[in-house]
Order: sequence, then C-alpha cells, then structure tokens
Amino acid sequence: MFSQIWQKCSALYERVSSSKLNKKKLIYGALVSLAVFVVTIVIVTPLISWHYNSQIQVYYSLDRRQNDKELIKVIDSADKYVYFAIYFFTKDNIAEALVRAKKRGLVVWGIMDREASYDSNKNILAKLESAGITVEKQKHPDGIMHIKALVTEKAYVSGSYNWTASATTINDEVTEIGTNEGVRKQYLEIIKKLLLTNGAESNSQSEIPIVKSSGKKATKQNLTGEVPEYDFEEAPDHIGEEAVVTGKVISVFTSKTNTTFLNYCSDYKKCSFSVVIFASDKEKFSDVQKLTGEMKIRGVIKSYQGKAEVILEEPEQIVK
Repeated sequence: MFSQIWQKCSALYERVSSSKLNKKKLIYGALVSLAVFVVTIVIVTPLISWHYNSQIQVYYSLDRRQNDKELIKVIDSADKYVYFAIYFFTKDNIAEALVRAKKRGLVVWGIMDREASYDSNKNILAKLESAGITVEKQKHPDGIMHIKALVTEKAYVSGSYNWTASATTINDEVTEIGTNEGVRKQYLEIIKKLLLTNGAESNSQSEIPIVKSSGKKATKQNLTGEVPEYDFEEAPDHIGEEAVVTGKVISVFTSKTNTTFLNYCSDYKKCSFSVVIFASDKEKFSDVQKLTGEMKIRGVIKSYQGKAEVILEEPEQIVK
C-alpha cells in the first residue's frame, strides 16, 4: 500500500515536470497524495500495529517466569464462563482463580487427561470438585488429552504451557493470550467438543453447554436407585442417560495401553456399543478375561468417536 502511494506521488511529480497541463492543479494533487502518504506512515501504521498487539500477546516462560499470573488475569476478568482443557495441573494459584470464578457465579468447567487426573493432578482435581467445579476426564483408549487451553467469553489462552511450577519457572514454554473473536470461538468449539464427547448435552440457546450427567459421581450415587434397562443395541439412542445395559459379551480385548474392552459383536469395529475398563481401574477386578457371557452393566452411556460406551470403574456396576 505504501509503495503504491509513493509511486503515485512520483508519477505526479513527473507529470508536473513534463506536462503542459495546469501545473498548479498537478502540484496540488501531488501535495495531497504526499499528505496521505505521511498520515498513513505516522498514524495508520501505529494503529494497525496497536490493534494487532492488542489482540494477541505471546509470553515466553523464562522472560518473566509468570505465565501463571497472565493466565490468572484472564480468569479473573471473565464475567460469564471459563472452560479449560489441561494435561498437567498442579499450580494452586490457578486453581484458586478458578474457584473464585465459580464463587462469582460463573460456569467453570474443564477437562483433564484421565491418567493425569488420577496421578499428578489428583490434589488439584479434589480442590476443584470440592468447590463444585465439574472436571471431565478424557477417555482416549490409545492416546492422551494433551491440550493446554482456556477460553472465556472475552479471551483465549493456549500454548505449550502446562499449569505447573516447573513449566512456570524452569521449562521453555510459550503462552499465547488473545482476544480475536474468530480464534476465540474456534477454541471454544474445540473444548465444547471434548466436553460433549464425555456425555454432556449442548444448549442450543447459548454458546455455553450444560451438563446432563456427571459420569462417575452419578454412577456411585445411584447404584441402588431405579434406572432404565436397555439392550446394548439401543444404547446409542440414550447417550447421557444412566442405565443398565444388557447383552452378551463375546470377547475381551486389552490394548497396548492396558485399556480393556468388553466386545458385544464379532467385529468390534462395526459394533455400536462397548464397555471400557481403563488401566487405573483394572486392579479392582479379579480377572477381566472372565467378564464374558450375558451381562448387565450399569453406568452412564457416553459417546466416543460416534459409538456408545459405558466406563466400567467399579465391580458394583455389574448387576447381579
């Protein structure tokens, strides 16, 4: 743009020098073009730079060692909701900021990797859940929930930064904080997708999803209550419900990550339902290989990659 304006000024100058036309008008035109060029350089360029910088800031952890504080500013400035997805989370001050947001009446809802939530993150998880904050556990059979992101109605946060002390003061990490609405909505949709995969129900009247079931807690609290009973082929029609699912388990398979699947079809890839036992729960069962034949499994029916599943976490979920 700047080069085009300069070229026009130069062209006008050449016309002034060689043309027999009204030189006063040409000089006036040249001066106007030059004024536009100067205004663009002096005023417009700084404004463009300011606008860009006001939308995106990137923080390198070892410059100031306070990426956690920048993240907390975003949480504290939220007015409606805070959604987050985080792999490792051990920083108490970030947890306290989320609790403050919950106490202000905001929707605070997050997701962690399943194994991390029962290992490194367990103390933080207990603190958040005791404050009434819902934290889902992603259930990748052959992978991990490795996202580190947070989104509010005003901003998004993303990068390599795990919410830990070492990531804050020792590791080489980057944190990007932005207010660009298009990018913010993309992060919102990604985190919503993760939450919905874990059995939540979307609210079509709002960009805030709502929880239909609380997963493991609901299962433990309602083990003695009355729930509907469905054949395993009906399970996909009842995502989000707590129910007893009946059917014949014809095979048991354990993956490389030590996740066990109870298969109800000869071709498990085409089967619309399965029961999953994660490695951290496997020791609760005396012999998972014996979990075959006609069975009734109680739990929340969830959706994973377009198929229905129940997570078997306690032996008591097997209905006698």
